[in-house]
Amino acid sequence: MKKTIYIAIIALFGLCSCSKEKLNPVPSNAVSDTQIFSSVASAQTALNGGIMWIGYAYTNSLGTIMSEVMGEDALMTTGGYGIDTYNWNLYSYTYSQVPESDPWWFGYSNYIWQYDYMGIDAANNIIAYVTDMPDEAGKENVLGQAYALRGFMFLRLARLFAPAYSTNPEAPSIILRTTPANAAVEHLGRASLKATYEQALKDLDYGRQHCSAASRDYFTPKSCALFMARAYLEMEDWANAKKYAEEAASGVFDGSNLMSQEEYRAGFKDPNNEWLMYYTFNPTTSNYYASIPSFYYLAAAAYSADENGKADINDTEYLDTPWEDEFFEDPLYGYSTVRWTKRFRDTFEDTDCRKLFPFYFFEEDGWFTSKFSHRTMVGDADFALARIAEAYLIKAECEAHNGTGAKSVLNALQVARGATPTEATLENIYLERRKELYGEGFRLHDIKRLHQPLDRTKDIEHWATVNQLPADSPRFMLPIPEVEMLYNKALTNADQNEFWRK
Repeated sequence: MKKTIYIAIIALFGLCSCSKEKLNPVPSNAVSDTQIFSSVASAQTALNGGIMWIGYAYTNSLGTIMSEVMGEDALMTTGGYGIDTYNWNLYSYTYSQVPESDPWWFGYSNYIWQYDYMGIDAANNIIAYVTDMPDEAGKENVLGQAYALRGFMFLRLARLFAPAYSTNPEAPSIILRTTPANAAVEHLGRASLKATYEQALKDLDYGRQHCSAASRDYFTPKSCALFMARAYLEMEDWANAKKYAEEAASGVFDGSNLMSQEEYRAGFKDPNNEWLMYYTFNPTTSNYYASIPSFYYLAAAAYSADENGKADINDTEYLDTPWEDEFFEDPLYGYSTVRWTKRFRDTFEDTDCRKLFPFYFFEEDGWFTSKFSHRTMVGDADFALARIAEAYLIKAECEAHNGTGAKSVLNALQVARGATPTEATLENIYLERRKELYGEGFRLHDIKRLHQPLDRTKDIEHWATVNQLPADSPRFMLPIPEVEMLYNKALTNADQNEFWRK
């Protein structure tokens, strides 16, 4: 996917959701909206600029990893065992997020909010100016992509900044901006979860019907269907969740459309037939150290590891490079700051291809994972946004609620991964979600939608002071950024998420 963004396009979409910029006259050398949308090709460039925010480090990396380390299976290294924490997601793990943006590592909500709304504004501009585009080949796809992008972003924001839909559909969610950013539309209140999900589903359904199926590094009908199934699952609409999961998987649930065990063990970096949508990273577009593999991955194996997986931190051979200063001259392995608990690792059988926890240095610091790796340099690895395995899990969960068919679907996934088939109880399906989707940004959202408490007390690796939270805790939501609260005149202190109200 070419994501080249011209300065003029960036300027157009530079208005974040809470901009306080004054309205200045357009300079004579500026590119007007009419010019930008004068052809499908130029609108495609604008679309690329919007889709860029899906994979941006301050949205994709932060939001994905945040959703894992705020759970109980993953954690951050303390920085006391040979590798620094670098602050990235440390304060997500410790539940120390704040609405302010200074210092930046305490206020990640500001970045996720701002840049996702920039993606939404890119989509809104395409939708608003589509009538100015001539009827050329590709126009329908560009418009479908814009709607799908907006729906995707609405859902991504709602999952982080609002409670679970099933808690209260009328609870305040996010701000539904459906027109291009300007001073008049910046002052809007928070929409209800019901309104947000209705808009997101409407947008994704438009994308499902109008996006091309040609390129999986853009939205396709099947990826839109899976995102719709994901939303309906959170709404506990089992019939529709099952319907769109089946559409995403083309009605095939015998394991034949899943990636092979060899592909899984190779580390997620290259698209395969199971990936319905992915974000393209390469040496040009890479987020480098800020990429998702950077935070997870150190090495696929440690030459010094004993039969229990313990490696000697002083053994430099496993890195294929000296340990100290020269390690940071070779960016192949990244920050490697996220760990996994032994208890979670032990839920996998040795025959399960998903058991990708090659070694640990210290028992108290947790295990590394090699599920996400690199090609030739750090960050040079495509990221899966939608996989058919999720459709299996959604269908199994819906059928477990309906009382029919769940076992065959769940067992097909388990057999494909090299695991022993189990009964299709809801608890087994929930566990299978954790094992299949770990590291991909699902855990916090499952804790919320399943009304589960946070309990880290069973694991010696967890060192955060916040080790227990009750089900439906307000701390599972991120704060609405301070700058939005300050400059959006439609908001008052009562509109801030509960834990951060002053």
